[in-house]
Amino acid sequence: MCGDLSSTFRPYNGEKIENPQFLKKDEFVESIHKAKFKNPPNNYKKLTAEEIEAINNKAHASGLMPFQEKGIRPSCALPYELYADGKLAADKKSFEILLKAGKDIFGTNAAGSPFHIYAPGVFRNEAVETWAYAVAAGDALKDSWQITDFENGQYHLRVYGPNGFFREFAGDKNDAALEANAGYEKNAGQVTGNIQLALNNNESRVLEIEITDKSYKTPARSVKLDKQSTKTLVLDLSKSFGWYDFSIKIKGNTVFEKRYAGRVETGKASKSDPLMGNFI
Repeated sequence: MCGDLSSTFRPYNGEKIENPQFLKKDEFVESIHKAKFKNPPNNYKKLTAEEIEAINNKAHASGLMPFQEKGIRPSCALPYELYADGKLAADKKSFEILLKAGKDIFGTNAAGSPFHIYAPGVFRNEAVETWAYAVAAGDALKDSWQITDFENGQYHLRVYGPNGFFREFAGDKNDAALEANAGYEKNAGQVTGNIQLALNNNESRVLEIEITDKSYKTPARSVKLDKQSTKTLVLDLSKSFGWYDFSIKIKGNTVFEKRYAGRVETGKASKSDPLMGNFI
């Protein structure tokens, strides 16, 4: 599945554009020439268990991993309106994920999308199973996984899409009846660039929800949901240029987690990921 490569361009409307700083040709060519006389890398080492764990938990903060040049750049608008939400089936024997490529925001210009789903742990006694999907613009599809197919009956699935789109779901058959849906806030019919999060507590008890920013340093939030109630929250993404990465947990439950990451598309040019560019 191939994207529209013309999306790398945007119209010129007469605005002033800063030229990039040109390289010093002679010095640059000389550095290329000198590279042929360098010794090949030989300072390899076996990583310790602690170093591996640190990389897995926060790879961009590790000095052992390659990193992108610091800074952010202009980033073209892309016509993606993507959704992926998951929940236990009514009988609690399987976990369902609904994938959708919307066209409410961009209409006939909306893009369809590939999605890849990974089971990063043990699934049916095999390590790291994967599934690939393609969803046309304006369409949706659903798939499900039996809880008993996961190790110890604890499901764990990750959803990857284009433009940094990511979702992660973990839990077991004892999950509380909490529905979470991440959508895009609108004002007067226009997308604001913020996430609108709807939380629906179908339990007959109060749930205390913890919402934690995983990357962009916004304060954590704690929300109490009365039994059989719904609450809608808006996550302000103005300081991260529409990029987001947050998790939802239930206080007292160490197994359940839903994680959402990506960038809200508004139809306007934005900035590249400030986390990747070590800008925050």
